[in-house]
Amino acid sequence: MKNRKIIILILAIFSGITIFGLEARDSPFTRKGTGPRYWIAYEYCWVNNTAIPEDRWKANIDWIASDFKKYGYDMVCNDGWIEAAQTINKDGYIVKYNDEWQHGFSYWADYLAKKEMKLGVYYNPLWMTKAAFQQNGTIKGTNIQAQEIIGDISFNEHLYWVDVDKPGAKEWIQGYIRYFIESGANYLRIDFLENYERNYGVVKYIKALQWIKEAAGNDLFISLVMPNCFDHARNELQYGDMIRIDDDCFDGGWEFVSNRRRGEQKALWPQYGNAFDGFIGFADIGGRGQMILDGDFMRLNTMANDKERKFLFSLMVITGSALAIGDQFDTIGESAWIYQNTELLDLNDKGFVAKPLSFNHKDIEKSSIWAGQLPNGDWVVGLFNREETKQIRSIDFEKELGIEGGIAQNVRCLWQHTDLGPQIGGYSVELEPHECQIIKIETSDRKYETEFASMIGIYKSSLNFRYSGNGYVTGFDKEGSVLIAVEIPEEGMYQLQIRYGNSSGVTATGSLFINDQKYKKQLYMPSMDNKNEWDNLNIEVFLQTGINYIHIQKDKYDNGLFNIDFITIK
Repeated sequence: MKNRKIIILILAIFSGITIFGLEARDSPFTRKGTGPRYWIAYEYCWVNNTAIPEDRWKANIDWIASDFKKYGYDMVCNDGWIEAAQTINKDGYIVKYNDEWQHGFSYWADYLAKKEMKLGVYYNPLWMTKAAFQQNGTIKGTNIQAQEIIGDISFNEHLYWVDVDKPGAKEWIQGYIRYFIESGANYLRIDFLENYERNYGVVKYIKALQWIKEAAGNDLFISLVMPNCFDHARNELQYGDMIRIDDDCFDGGWEFVSNRRRGEQKALWPQYGNAFDGFIGFADIGGRGQMILDGDFMRLNTMANDKERKFLFSLMVITGSALAIGDQFDTIGESAWIYQNTELLDLNDKGFVAKPLSFNHKDIEKSSIWAGQLPNGDWVVGLFNREETKQIRSIDFEKELGIEGGIAQNVRCLWQHTDLGPQIGGYSVELEPHECQIIKIETSDRKYETEFASMIGIYKSSLNFRYSGNGYVTGFDKEGSVLIAVEIPEEGMYQLQIRYGNSSGVTATGSLFINDQKYKKQLYMPSMDNKNEWDNLNIEVFLQTGINYIHIQKDKYDNGLFNIDFITIK
């Protein structure tokens, strides 16, 4: 896929934060919108402060293959405590996770492939092991020796940092990426990025990310771990598929999920101390075609009860995060069923990413209500109680979601697996402390609210009146764009109706793309008398069976002087 100004799916943006004129990494992974489902070796390493033994690694692989693969958990990944990986090949690249292991990455990639599973690797291609430094071999594709590219500051005594300004550094870094791909890895967790940026500066950090993206292409999922995310993750957005948005899981529990440093934001890594705050803070850049948000690993065995376990899993699912099982075969207890909720997993399959009704952490109620639309137009709403007392959580179908007349054909609870029947007006529930409820709201209309869309360079507003739902999107004049994923049952000609506003005094112009193909005509949206008026632009378009990507943007010859409230498909 070509890298382009992104304009992707219908899952919300509620903040005034905008990132103008910016390109995001457009890969098969970001196009999907949601993170992978996998097992991570973190728990053993953290609890024991040492690398996981190979026999335990294998036992966990076999457990995941037996109990979770059929639920879509099709990958396993090693984690840190990597200093003892000093066994290298002739090019200086590590061949296995730990020197005490018998087998290397290629062996385990083959072992997993036989189970129809994939290998993820934890490593930073900016590292050079002490073994590679001492070997001082010629960097592949150059006549430069390994020692010539190390920087003045090391990561630790076992690992050097590579200085990207030195000749041969690009070949080393991109060679490492290609080596992992050739070894059978599909996923690379690149850790301690804040350390490199802090010690070597933003310019060198960006250069490294550019090289990594270039070498990875569409063959390797790029997970950026411990990034500073300066300027609201402006650099990470361009070069990665997924970013960590909160501090490490560590001992897990409610502190990790919701309480650690609640309501506080730092200027650098980790900006947020708990997963819930991190998701709120970065929700505007999460979504299909933008950035997958990574809330870190789930250790259900550290949660106090099933309410908290369901809360954690629901949060990870509804935000589009990677679903990374941190529990092990002998620590999971009786909690495996939480990870196996097929109705929630279906949301991950469909690329669903919700957003909070408020990006204000102090707005306890609205920041605890998350909503988004599926490609068929149905809604999914997450109602969460982070507090220590019972709380009422409610959603207004018409005022907040824009459902015509507030009429839901059916409301379904995705944890109870129960249809609650047709409902009018809204839905309300009293939640116990640390409890949540996830509901799906079925509607008859194919109406898509753009304030719940995945956007870059535009933002949600409610300054003008008479809009539908929770607001509208604006800011297209700054190279802005929005895209809506629409599911169509049968290919053919359909009427696309765009509800727009324009009080600029001149005709607004924009461009329409359908499945990356530009519509033959420029969009013309005449000006109206005042900013609170809206009108409809009707266009006949061909849509294919299945998912169609409809995006509206300011292109080269457009002025972008319009707001978009919603679109409908008829």
